[in-house]
Amino acid sequence: MRPHSTSPGLRERRKLRTQHDLLRSGLELFMARGYANTTVGDIAHAVEVSERTFFRYFASKEELVLQPMREASAVFLAQVERHPEGDEPLRTLCEAGRAVLGAMTGEAVESYLLSLRLMCTEPDLLAAALRLSAEEQRRLAEILRAREGTAPDDPRPALLAGVFHSAAMLATVSWGQRCDRSPQALQASTDTHVRLLHSAVQGHWS
Repeated sequence: MRPHSTSPGLRERRKLRTQHDLLRSGLELFMARGYANTTVGDIAHAVEVSERTFFRYFASKEELVLQPMREASAVFLAQVERHPEGDEPLRTLCEAGRAVLGAMTGEAVESYLLSLRLMCTEPDLLAAALRLSAEEQRRLAEILRAREGTAPDDPRPALLAGVFHSAAMLATVSWGQRCDRSPQALQASTDTHVRLLHSAVQGHWS
């Protein structure tokens, strides 16, 4: 008999709940009061924990907002890696992008959309998101290079990663300025921007 066998599981669930509560409260307070006007203390007080507890889960307010984006990035990169071989690279990225929201639960989707809305309205957070995007672009280029078997000095994987991320970022900012900020509207905005890539590069704009 092992009387403490369930303790780690319970402890982990409590930690996850605290992290979730801090994330949700932080995002909601940022939306209601503004990012600059909300302190770590405000977030900790809303969840009835100490500031010290907050920093066990998040290094800063910025990292709190970026966490849903990091999680979405991890899902996206994993989807690209496991996508069936044979599709052209851009189609692979599009299909992986569409799978991101579908892979999230309801609460995760809400947190992700809130973080994106904050990114669209707070210049400091947009700058942080662009740094995160640059990191993901580098990793994405490595995955594409491995999938396509290109030479290390072939610039195409990095070019495609950069163009795709630019389209996704522009689509997100456009979505953030609309009245309809649903997941479906975000996906539609992304699809539209990616669909115009060929025209933007090769076509006539008349």
